[in-house]
Amino acid sequence: MTAMLFSMAEWGKSSFLHRLLLVIAAQLCLPSCVFHRLQPVPVDLPAVTSTAFAATASQLARETWRENNQVTTLANGGHFFPAMLKAMKDAKHSITWENFVAVESQPVADFTQVLCERAAAGVKVHVILDHYGCCTFGDRYLDAMKKAGVELHWYSPWRLHHPLGYNHRTHRRLLIIDGKTAFIGGAGLAYAWDGHAEDPSRWRDTMYQLEGPVVADLQRTFNDNWHEVTRTTLEGQAYFPKLSAAGHSRVLNIPGSNQDGAETIGSLFRFAIRSARSSIVISHAYFIPTRAIEKALLDALARGVRVEILVPGKHTDMPLCPCVTAPVLRRLLKAGAQLHRFDACMMHGKLVVIDDQLSIIGSGNIDPRSFFINDENNVFVLCASFAQEQLKMHAKDLERSSPIDPTALKQRPLEWLKGALGRLVKHQL
Repeated sequence: MTAMLFSMAEWGKSSFLHRLLLVIAAQLCLPSCVFHRLQPVPVDLPAVTSTAFAATASQLARETWRENNQVTTLANGGHFFPAMLKAMKDAKHSITWENFVAVESQPVADFTQVLCERAAAGVKVHVILDHYGCCTFGDRYLDAMKKAGVELHWYSPWRLHHPLGYNHRTHRRLLIIDGKTAFIGGAGLAYAWDGHAEDPSRWRDTMYQLEGPVVADLQRTFNDNWHEVTRTTLEGQAYFPKLSAAGHSRVLNIPGSNQDGAETIGSLFRFAIRSARSSIVISHAYFIPTRAIEKALLDALARGVRVEILVPGKHTDMPLCPCVTAPVLRRLLKAGAQLHRFDACMMHGKLVVIDDQLSIIGSGNIDPRSFFINDENNVFVLCASFAQEQLKMHAKDLERSSPIDPTALKQRPLEWLKGALGRLVKHQL
């Protein structure tokens, strides 16, 4: 995610003095989260398939595992946009949509058209757009939705009396149809997502379609922020119908909202990593691990767990990130981790697979901002066949990647300086 005080383009073009002043301003003006800590976990960590693991994960997430769900993988916008649009077109009762980022584009036009059509047909349509990430949504599309009867609200708009509150964003991507079908993941609406990651102008990303009992939990997650922005709550069969079994996956919803209590996203990442017995596969766009997460990975390597990490290569929307994380990657590489860079285009995916059994998907990045500042939503999927599907997708991504060796992590003086300054504000990246 783009830094909140300055874009990466501005970082690259500005003078060194300007960059230094921006860093100092970030430290002075934005609330620091470096003192927040992850939740404690048991000393004797159970295997991810055990009853003890499930119980502790449920306690950390403050949610209940749901049985018999179907989770469908939708790789790249060429697959997930048609699926999301079709589900919305088929809506009979309600559409709830919470989104972090949208740029005026064909996907925005397509979503707007369908939302307007369904609202005009009497479907209850509720939309939460992040004020920062969706500031370029397009006035004509916003006006069209309001005129059609879409109930639209901005999340965390700028307030002169509370300027630091603007730093708190909803980074979620939640789309729920009739309370029965949900979509989660990390994609937004923009030209970059509208394709199959076929060239550097298109991004590699994944969304997931969920059906079954867990959809009610996702609807309640949307309801939390809906209540925050409207002081009302969505209730009734239009939003919470009776849900029956839809598949064979065991799923745990993990809402991340640090205004509501203890941190969840990072704690459950660390808990899963520390529970690994054989393998950890990570494919993440913004891999900026906290010290606790880094230690969990190093400990896993020390006990013989295979750790494989895929991060973006030269095609990245945050060129500061490699400068910031180079020392961490060097330590992981030295300890035996297998590191790769995705070469074809920007890799924006968010996937972790533990022991070929547990998959972690959703909007949350492995970085301090996702842990301690943003509203996020991740999901644990405990299903061996689903995990194998994710690993096959990851293997295809590795075919378009290159290994990272110590030479690739050497930094020139300017890169080292950028990294040192970036680490001062890494909780804001």
